Amino acid sequence: MSKPAPPPDFQSWLDYAIATMDIGGACLEHIFSEDEAPFQDDIRAAAQEELDHLRSKAAMPWIGILENWQMALSKKLGRSAEDVLENNLVATDFSDDGVHVQFQDGSDLTFRRAFYVGATPAEGAIYRVAVFTEHCGYHEFWIGPGDRISATSISGASYTPSD
Repeated sequence: MSKPAPPPDFQSWLDYAIATMDIGGACLEHIFSEDEAPFQDDIRAAAQEELDHLRSKAAMPWIGILENWQMALSKKLGRSAEDVLENNLVATDFSDDGVHVQFQDGSDLTFRRAFYVGATPAEGAIYRVAVFTEHCGYHEFWIGPGDRISATSISGASYTPSD
């Protein structure tokens, strides 16, 4: 069965669904409450905003990583979480330092002009970290008991960040 095309003037069936959705039920939810009933246009705008946000996350996967790590990034960078989400990371967030990940199987990764965030739990635990690079994107990793992650200075010496 072939997928039918959305009606003319609509990019997708989701756009059509939002434009034509029955909002009466949502408005009736407020009829007996003290809350003011939302306007139909406001409901449609909110639904469209949610769809647009999902589209942006699909087209730009780093947005999801920024959202997941916004509090840790805010703490590390000294910027508000809202600022991090709105303005992304900027060149001044990065130094010449890097990140080195050594996996138990012997493979490793080195990122220049990068930093990582994530809890470093007790030895033997599995935990999640995110590596943020200035030029090579944002990456999430699971670090297992035999894996190691470290920040590296420009001289190549490793150190553990204070966050």
